[in-house]
Amino acid sequence: MIPRSWCVAALALSLGGMGLACESEEPFPTLDELDQLRSLHSLSSHPRLDSTNRVDGQEVAQKLGFDLFRDPGLSRCGTVSCESCHTGDGRTVETATAEGCGGQRTERNPPTVLNVRHNRWFMWDGRADSLWSQAMLPLMNPVEMDSNADIVRARLVAEPSYQERYRTLFGTEPASVAAPLLMANVGKVLAAYERVLMRVEAPFDTDVRRFIAAAEAGSAESDPAYLGLKTFVRKGQCIVCHKGPSLTDELFHNVGLEDSGPGAGGQWAVLNSLLDWEFNAAGRYSDDPNGTDAQRLRTLRTQAKQVELEGAFRTPSLRNVALTAPYMHTGKETTLEDVIDFYNEGGDPEGTFVGQRTSTIVKLDLTDNEKRALVELLKSLTGTPR
Repeated sequence: MIPRSWCVAALALSLGGMGLACESEEPFPTLDELDQLRSLHSLSSHPRLDSTNRVDGQEVAQKLGFDLFRDPGLSRCGTVSCESCHTGDGRTVETATAEGCGGQRTERNPPTVLNVRHNRWFMWDGRADSLWSQAMLPLMNPVEMDSNADIVRARLVAEPSYQERYRTLFGTEPASVAAPLLMANVGKVLAAYERVLMRVEAPFDTDVRRFIAAAEAGSAESDPAYLGLKTFVRKGQCIVCHKGPSLTDELFHNVGLEDSGPGAGGQWAVLNSLLDWEFNAAGRYSDDPNGTDAQRLRTLRTQAKQVELEGAFRTPSLRNVALTAPYMHTGKETTLEDVIDFYNEGGDPEGTFVGQRTSTIVKLDLTDNEKRALVELLKSLTGTPR
């Protein structure tokens, strides 16, 4: 007989595909698993302000950001706005990639901007470390809005209400400010608006609270959420990367997703450009260049390892995931069922992606019932707009 402690360890390390057969399984949830579940629910709708953005939280900035977010006049072609790629209930697009100026297509699936104020890193590969610096990238990307400071300045100057609110926020006229500072300020205004786009307190949160109470009362197995949460925490090992109130570890992993595009290198490919970027959290345009966010960059510079970051992409939040299809950074997976099948198979074949697959991505051997329970759990993560 294999000791029960060995079985629990095998489950915790996702080693089910290595041939360990347990005569009995530890009742779910264990004390450690109960602590993991307690950490999952009730995402705060009022996290701390972004210290690198001095207009974050200001109503004037949020309203100006709202108008600029929807304004296609910021693009060179005059037809693409930020909202073009971040629309609808899911604040993304329903296609694998999005359309930019001239009918060009983005390389990756646009991440949702719902609950984006909780992110630690931005873009799929983490090439931006603040929301305001991220907002600048689509503006200047020739495939997306194909803009620059001259185009943005002209649009601000042409609209009196833009000029007035810009002056109120930054104490100067958009016509007279240097190009890099102008773009940074516009990014900060856009971020001030994006940070209010929240969907919190989903049915999932109610389910988890109820299940915890049932587990403490000794009746966990009779709770409707039992199979979904057990699969999420144990056999599916989703909680390894999708943890905490946002259901993401905010780290980067190589999940073995087929990708032969120019950006397939993931975080490792953009690391040096981020660290040397004048618009990062430690740069000259940050409003807190010596703060916590800047310290994260310094830590990344000294601790980054190619074997961990090559082909690695950011773990997205699972909140509101039912609204944001298609999935993965390439938009390859069309449905939640497709995503679960991808992970159940242990990812795509070796040789179809760059780098080394994260060791915890293994075949799961989920049953049909476990797959269905996971899908229902993921659908329950759609929150209420705030």
